Amino acid sequence: MRNSVIAVLLVAWMTGCSVADLHTRYPIVTPGQPTGTLVLLMSQPADDVIVTLDGVLVTSDAHTQRIVVEGVPCGTVDLIVAANSGDKEMKIWVGGDHATTVPIGIPDAGVGFVKTLAGSLLTILVYSLLH
Repeated sequence: MRNSVIAVLLVAWMTGCSVADLHTRYPIVTPGQPTGTLVLLMSQPADDVIVTLDGVLVTSDAHTQRIVVEGVPCGTVDLIVAANSGDKEMKIWVGGDHATTVPIGIPDAGVGFVKTLAGSLLTILVYSLLH
């Protein structure tokens, strides 16, 4: 009985923590303008990811570690990435012959009150089942 309860809780926790790649397209494209692909690789999974390119919102409120943006105009692009209560701003060159990959260091996510409370309740539950 105890092992089955622990297994169910572990599977439920792991299912809620999955991170998927995000694929999106740059929303403003001029016909005939050369475009390329931008790949953003974050150092760890991040919450509330917001990405803008030249002031155009590309994605918001995402939970991911890798973002692929297609249809980005070739040339120098102003990139802003905000995630886990931190942000980075940089200028990058996007070429049309291959994907431009940008590694981004992301700060650790802060542990909120709800996560702390849930962890404490889970610890008490497991301890009471084992003793």
